[in-house]
Amino acid sequence: MATNITKKRIMDFALSLKVQQRSANTITSYTTNIRKLELFLDGKELTKEQILAYKKWLSDQGFKQRTINAYLAAVNQFCDVMGWKEMKVVLDPISQDVTEETRKQMSSSSYGKIVYTALQNGKERLAMMIQVLFLMDLRFCELERFTVEALEKGEVDVVRKHQNRKIPIPEKVLKDLRTYIKHEQIISGIIFRTSNGAPIDRSNFRKDIKKICVLAGVEEELGSIQHLKNVVMDESPYYGLKKWE
Repeated sequence: MATNITKKRIMDFALSLKVQQRSANTITSYTTNIRKLELFLDGKELTKEQILAYKKWLSDQGFKQRTINAYLAAVNQFCDVMGWKEMKVVLDPISQDVTEETRKQMSSSSYGKIVYTALQNGKERLAMMIQVLFLMDLRFCELERFTVEALEKGEVDVVRKHQNRKIPIPEKVLKDLRTYIKHEQIISGIIFRTSNGAPIDRSNFRKDIKKICVLAGVEEELGSIQHLKNVVMDESPYYGLKKWE
């Protein structure tokens, strides 16, 4: 049987990811990466040799190893779904970047300034997202699973490494989020969403964080999701939504 990448196979791949309860962002990212491979193949059948050639081409184009691994992870997942497991390739390890930027960590003081500044500037949603990401160790894509229904259960259902996990919501977060959804008149579905009901876009979240860093007097380069999830804490401050109490 031919192993060309076709529109139907990409659709079947997207459906499989949906059945696995992958987030919408993950599904979009994976299918987009497969379309990039399709363009590279230019009508040729998919083989392990072609995937290795694609890997070399990505490296020759100057892509970072982390990006190459992300593309190849999508390809390996695609091969799994198609039943072409023999085509899967090994991902190269990512060397630690020891530049000054990656060595920097956000202090609890800077973290507090960011959350407090967001609250003072009427960015309650942003403040709660920051605290939820830190306190619950959620991935950004998993915020889509943070729903009104999850609040009622007191836990968020996520899928990691093809396994279902239940992450409990801390009581202090539950209390404030109930206040938040009442204030925002959110009856059901995703809590952290736009006015149109869509999940918050990752890139927009990053932009908002960087703006708040500037207002808070915190280095703008610390305004990333990774820095927020790795705050150096000498305590566990929680700021909540006191202005609405």
